[in-house]
Amino acid sequence: MARIDRLPPPVPDPPRSPPVRVEGEVEVRVGGIEARVHVPAAPRRAVVLCHPHPLYGGSMHSPVPLALAKTLSDRARDAVAWARFNFRGVGASEGTYDDGRGEVDDALAVLLHLAAAAPGVPVTLCGHSFGSWVALRAAGHAPFVERVLLVAPSVRFFEFGQDAFVFQGPRAIFLGDRDEFCDVDEGRALAQRLGADLRIFEGFDHHFTKSRRAMAEAALPVLAPEGSS
Repeated sequence: MARIDRLPPPVPDPPRSPPVRVEGEVEVRVGGIEARVHVPAAPRRAVVLCHPHPLYGGSMHSPVPLALAKTLSDRARDAVAWARFNFRGVGASEGTYDDGRGEVDDALAVLLHLAAAAPGVPVTLCGHSFGSWVALRAAGHAPFVERVLLVAPSVRFFEFGQDAFVFQGPRAIFLGDRDEFCDVDEGRALAQRLGADLRIFEGFDHHFTKSRRAMAEAALPVLAPEGSS
């Protein structure tokens, strides 16, 4: 694996994406966590989306988790339950940033909430950047998680150590070949270590600025095969 670089110092009150309503979602509180959740009448899959780094402007309204939620709403609203949420200290979520430890707890709390709302269905955990590091580690604590999708994992900043290998279900990695924080060779090395499927998106950067919708459409069969037909 590549070296682990130091993150640059965060700025106070980083700019964040404005709140966006996705059709079908309702606002809920999961303990102290602010979330937006959709549960159809007869769900066949549940998906939890984890956002990028809280100290650098990440939130549940960041472009990548938002694009994934919009695609689930447009293409699989009747089949898939989903939740996106703000990690502690972001938006109306209580608490402060906890170096990824408390954020795993936040993801687990939302997972448990969605699993109770959509009982008995397979669960996907997905994260973008920092959120992918949190998602994979959280999956190791939740035996009801069936699969994980890591979107643009930032291997230069976050070490995928022993706790990233607890989860043994299907794993997939989506990576742009122009990603600033994980090049293709680093992505291949991580995929090999995890036994994960790797998809490379040509011309895409870390934030999939070229076309987030195209990435989200490609993610749908991985996130929710039951809703991708």
